[in-house]
Amino acid sequence: MAKLSKILVISALSIITMSTTAFAQTPKDTDSGLLMLVNAEYRIPDGFDPDKVMFEDTYYLMREEAAENIEIMLDDMENELGEAPMVVSTYRTYQKQVDLFNTDYNGKLAQGLSPEEAMKQTRRYVALPGASEHHTALAIDLSNDGTLEEDFIDTEAGKWIKKNCYKYGFVVRYPKTKEEITGIGYEPWHIRYVGRPHSDIMYENNWCLEEYIAVLENNGMVTWADGETIWQIYYTENENAVYSNVVDISNSNTGGYVVTTHKGKEIITKAETGNSVADRRNKLLSRLNG
Repeated sequence: MAKLSKILVISALSIITMSTTAFAQTPKDTDSGLLMLVNAEYRIPDGFDPDKVMFEDTYYLMREEAAENIEIMLDDMENELGEAPMVVSTYRTYQKQVDLFNTDYNGKLAQGLSPEEAMKQTRRYVALPGASEHHTALAIDLSNDGTLEEDFIDTEAGKWIKKNCYKYGFVVRYPKTKEEITGIGYEPWHIRYVGRPHSDIMYENNWCLEEYIAVLENNGMVTWADGETIWQIYYTENENAVYSNVVDISNSNTGGYVVTTHKGKEIITKAETGNSVADRRNKLLSRLNG
């Protein structure tokens, strides 16, 4: 895993992204929710209702940003592979998750499992109500044949998604090596829209969303170089903190906000000249030009 001070340089890709706001903003001004961490520890209350759009000519609902980028991704997959997987699950209401959880749990009881073992096995792949990312309308399940199985990763589609989905703002939300952190078993079919540059950062550092939010919370800021753009991503619990060059502000669902800003290299070189700021500027430029 890369050290937190490391600045990685990547090439920008042409993909739908959020527009930059030149004027100053505070977390209380807006909340996209794109980086909400949702799991058994950080749940969403019953009644949470994000903005949604219909995906293409289906009945599947998802956030507009996710819908736009999954459409592009699936088109690119089809052009490259000759076919693309289908969307089989997106937004779920709280009650829908209650029904799914109870059905799976009761099915395991009917198989003869003890209540304790049935609960353990159910929670490995079915999130508790309020703990499902599908409540956010940012999570998408993909399938070649309508089933959701680990061997999806052995298919051309599964391999392509693992390697490329970050380029479209998505991450494989429950990686095989992160089960102890996410609390959910390996799901190669489940992708989550977080937007760029966050998907790039998570992919390059092999971080799941829990780890990425923890890095931001513990360090306050992550800097990311993307071509001629310097992204500075802040974590704050102060909803009145003021930031400029804001691209996005998202409630983390952990008690704070993730503020995404960006600047060109030429702005960085004109930074204030205090010792600590100058040191950070020189280290940054050394990384970029070294």
